[in-house]
Amino acid sequence: MEGEFAKLLEESFKKLNQEVITGTVVKVTDREVFVDFGWKSEGVVPLKELGYRPKVGEKIEVCVVEPETEEGYALLSVNCARSIKEWERIADEIEKKGVVKGRIRQKVRGGYKVQLEEGITVFLPMSQVDIMPVTKPDEWLDREIEAKVLSVDRKRRSVVISRRKLLEEERAKKRKETLKRLKEGDIVEGTVKNIVDFGIFVDVDGVDGLVHKSDISWSGLKTPFDVAKIGDRIKVKIKKIERDKERLVLSLKDVNPDPWERIEELYTPGMEVEGEVVKEDKRGVWVYLPHDVAGFLPAESLPKGVRLKYKHRYKFIVDKIDKENRRVILRWQEETRQK
Repeated sequence: MEGEFAKLLEESFKKLNQEVITGTVVKVTDREVFVDFGWKSEGVVPLKELGYRPKVGEKIEVCVVEPETEEGYALLSVNCARSIKEWERIADEIEKKGVVKGRIRQKVRGGYKVQLEEGITVFLPMSQVDIMPVTKPDEWLDREIEAKVLSVDRKRRSVVISRRKLLEEERAKKRKETLKRLKEGDIVEGTVKNIVDFGIFVDVDGVDGLVHKSDISWSGLKTPFDVAKIGDRIKVKIKKIERDKERLVLSLKDVNPDPWERIEELYTPGMEVEGEVVKEDKRGVWVYLPHDVAGFLPAESLPKGVRLKYKHRYKFIVDKIDKENRRVILRWQEETRQK
């Protein structure tokens, strides 16, 4: 019976779905304590589990491990009741604190089991692990985390926590503090969070910002994917602060002066320049020149049969400066060769 009891008790600790019942001791033998706990038949608790010899009439708290054994008694446990009471005490404590610390111990369906410092195991849904989606679940195993208590279900004795919720709250607090000190015109450093065709999303100390593709470069020839990658730290200038939406309008090109303010110093007709071919259309070839300046080589200036390769560098001659359209007009020279 003791072996059977130990197995059932272990299963009950895993489930912890019993109710704590107050019963009355009606008989004590050398090995067992018989308890009236309100059912038709009495229940039995192993004496060694109690740790002392109770008196008849004494009240003890138990839970039902097995409704009926072969002997016709219900198998009861005081350890199970103690575990439940301790779980409830810890649940009250962590619910009051709101924030807990623990270690991720096991990956389960839909998330992880996390062992808290307080000693109980709770559930962390996969969607609540981080602000960004988890792409490598195994890398989170055995990691110590801090998280917010989302819910405590006392009937099922389960606790759900969220690291993401805590991060979002900390981020929101940090965002408000950051917005108080930022000013339009400031040059700040941020982390690239995402890159799309229309721009670069940048995190500036918890505040979301966007560098639109039109603010990537003075030449207009660079795409968001040309100048940054996710995770990069980049310097940007704050063009506008949308305080009602708590976001920033940013510029990458404005970190440096507009090269067209001193274009005559940089380029003069007849000088040789080297640039990178970045785009071609029916009208001609677009060339990225030093100092973030757009160069344009008209199609008619290219000798018949000559085709320039994308992303290759070539030497050109400056033909003229087109200030109105902010471009340097180039011409081909026969001795130009691919580098």
